[in-house]
Amino acid sequence: MWRTNIHRFAGYGFMVGCITMGGWTAAQSVENPGAGLGQSLAGSPPAVVELPAPEPRRVRQPVQEYVTVMDPVDGGVQRLEQAMNPFVSYTHLGTDFGFIGQSNEGVGWQVGTVRVDMPQGRWGGMWHALAGLGADRGQTLDFSASFPSFITAKFQPKIVGVEFRAKGRGQFKLEIKGVDEELLWSKSMDLDSPDLRTFVENLEPEKIGKAKFLNWVAEAGAQAELDSLAFIVEAPAIAYDEYVFLSSYAKLARCYSSKHGFVRDRAHTREGLFDNVPASGLFALATALASRQGMVEEAFAREVLMRIHQNVAGMASANGWLPHFVRLDGGGRYEIVPGTEFSTVDSSLYFHSMLLASEILGDGAIKSQVAKMIQSMTLENLVDAQGYIGHGFRDGGVKDPLPSVWRDWGGETALVLGLVKMIDGALPPRMLETGRVHDGVGFIVEIQSLFYPDFDTEVLDAVSRQNWLGARREMLKRQREYFSIHWPESRAAKLGFYGLSAGEARLGLGYMVSGVDLPKQSFLHPHYVLMSASTDERPENVYDVLRRMESEQLFPPWGMVENFDRDVQQSLPMQSALNGGFESIGAYHLLVRHRRQSNAVHEASLRNEDLRKAGEMFFPLVPTSFKGGK
Repeated sequence: MWRTNIHRFAGYGFMVGCITMGGWTAAQSVENPGAGLGQSLAGSPPAVVELPAPEPRRVRQPVQEYVTVMDPVDGGVQRLEQAMNPFVSYTHLGTDFGFIGQSNEGVGWQVGTVRVDMPQGRWGGMWHALAGLGADRGQTLDFSASFPSFITAKFQPKIVGVEFRAKGRGQFKLEIKGVDEELLWSKSMDLDSPDLRTFVENLEPEKIGKAKFLNWVAEAGAQAELDSLAFIVEAPAIAYDEYVFLSSYAKLARCYSSKHGFVRDRAHTREGLFDNVPASGLFALATALASRQGMVEEAFAREVLMRIHQNVAGMASANGWLPHFVRLDGGGRYEIVPGTEFSTVDSSLYFHSMLLASEILGDGAIKSQVAKMIQSMTLENLVDAQGYIGHGFRDGGVKDPLPSVWRDWGGETALVLGLVKMIDGALPPRMLETGRVHDGVGFIVEIQSLFYPDFDTEVLDAVSRQNWLGARREMLKRQREYFSIHWPESRAAKLGFYGLSAGEARLGLGYMVSGVDLPKQSFLHPHYVLMSASTDERPENVYDVLRRMESEQLFPPWGMVENFDRDVQQSLPMQSALNGGFESIGAYHLLVRHRRQSNAVHEASLRNEDLRKAGEMFFPLVPTSFKGGK
């Protein structure tokens, strides 16, 4: 996304960040059965706290900011027979798009815009799928309840307006159509402005109902540059802390295939083509937590848990170690995507998530089956001569191990060691004792605390003899200072943004690793904001950052962007599953800490026998009461 001026919304009744977290009003009260280790060390919280008031909010959700990651050909004119790469060409809704009419004669790409120069006697335009891919007519967007349909009515937003931003001259038409191309709504407009002009049209969501496409059409003779297309969303009237978890969960939920019971790596990819095993486990856990908040029915959470477990239990593994990416084979079973790996850390993410989800939902049968899968795993060809655990195997299996091992200090190594402890309790755990993560990558020092309360202590752990909570707080401090030190004139510095971590690179082309130990880093991965949220002693600080991100279009209703640059000129609006999982679980921890409510993840982690083997391997002497348990 190329940054567009938020001030243009003045006069349209937008309410973004209208209530500060300090401005609570008395709503309900809640008892505090356990606040977590970090709060316990700081002193007992009050027995009763006030909940923040609900906020009525109208928010802009981009449908498409017209940026291309492809080199324009033929002068930028779009030819209908030229297929675009669907892996990097998608809308901000996690769907696909395409061209209609005689677009090949008058529609082309420029930097950050679509250029229109329609000859006389010709017309052209673009279609944008609103849910799923355009060819998948089984998925539609309900304008009265626009989040995934399994989210309960109280938490559903409405689409109450559409925005079209362009400059030039000519006649244009906006259309909303159903799955069979039936016209549900349309609006014609005359453009005659050398400067960017914003058209906003109100919509009646109940009259539109369920739709499949949002189109624009340029009539003959139109000459213009199109900047963006967006919806105006009326968010549910809930408190902001709850909204943050809801939006993060809905982002992950868009990657879930109700047809196959599994999670796509990215929302805009075809179901069963490139699915994500650890993200599927995270979705099961996030859905269990969403059911605790009333955002989905418990029966749905149980169904998700069962279907994901059945899919994974039926796929081929490497001595029990799971693939990272899978696809459906001709017989309807999942298999490893060729060229990818059986991964120890991704297996650990999956099994940790499924143990917690089954524990939270009280599903003893699936918990037992998951535990048996773990106990059947072996360490053949995974332990090197020094006792370090390998990263996994190539797609050929156990006879072809990856050359790297989990040696570096940090949460990824800790999670792998935790799973190994469940498999073979006699193997001595080994990791470096530096207390610093490689390159200062943000998520690495936080990922273990998505699953365990044990690391919320300044007590030195028994494996690496390090102060994990101290290291996390130091990382958060350095993250928040980084752009003020290295890029003091940047918008990231002035707005207090942070997030040097790892994820998709600029425009989604490749993978990027950045951290506070590297100089002159210029792209941020904001998943770190939510992953580290519970490390901040004042949750209000994090919500303030999220509100500023929202005002800069970095945290729209469809979820947090994947990355953005230091000057907030570019962002990647990808609906990616793995970071969606991290963001959802982090947002849940932030929510219950902010409200000083019991933490379902912590309680389940402390109850589960397998997870206790891992937690107590690191912290055998820390009393359970100091970990937020009873």
